[in-house]
Amino acid sequence: MNKIILVGGGKGGVGKSTVVFAVVDCLLSHGQQVVLVESDDSNPDTYKSLGKLVTAELCNLDREEGFIKLGSIIEAHPDACIVVNTAARATASMVEHGGILADVARELGRELVMLWPINRQRDSIELLKSFLDGATGYSATYALLNTYFGAAEKFSRFQASKQKERVTGAFAFPELSDLVADKLIDNRLALGNADAVLSIAERSALRRYREAAGSALKVLL
Repeated sequence: MNKIILVGGGKGGVGKSTVVFAVVDCLLSHGQQVVLVESDDSNPDTYKSLGKLVTAELCNLDREEGFIKLGSIIEAHPDACIVVNTAARATASMVEHGGILADVARELGRELVMLWPINRQRDSIELLKSFLDGATGYSATYALLNTYFGAAEKFSRFQASKQKERVTGAFAFPELSDLVADKLIDNRLALGNADAVLSIAERSALRRYREAAGSALKVLL
């Protein structure tokens, strides 16, 4: 697989890190080699948790230099899926400097895919619009309706927006139990190596979540 997968969202609290955990888990379960790039160097939860499982890099994308470094990371791992967790503040920078990433993807013949988790609030959709207005080089952009914020049918603001017609697709993303999520973060664990710290019921809930998330993310495979 030759994809470079970015997880956006443009704000904190929409579920970016949870989506990154699920994307990496999905790719590994299908035998893919994965390199994680964490761009939120102030709070690198995914780096600390997933770095035990896959190659992980820190790369601040606030400035042009960060996109140059990201391009070098991608070039150095031609056989791996690259998964990039973007910082909450990153939308403007991705638009301003994203052409570098697009050029790297094009020259290397790799697909550039954006996963954009949203909640039900107006600003979440407005940030998606800002990204769509300025982004270049993406082969696909998917809006993920994070059901932590309610059932998919409650995302009426997104369903009525013009952005729904602009994205490649939109799909419901399952909710991960807070009890399980807290233990993953507290113990710096990935979805696939958390069994030792979970109760039987929590393991059951995690297994069901992994299956649901993997089904939702089949568009990547």
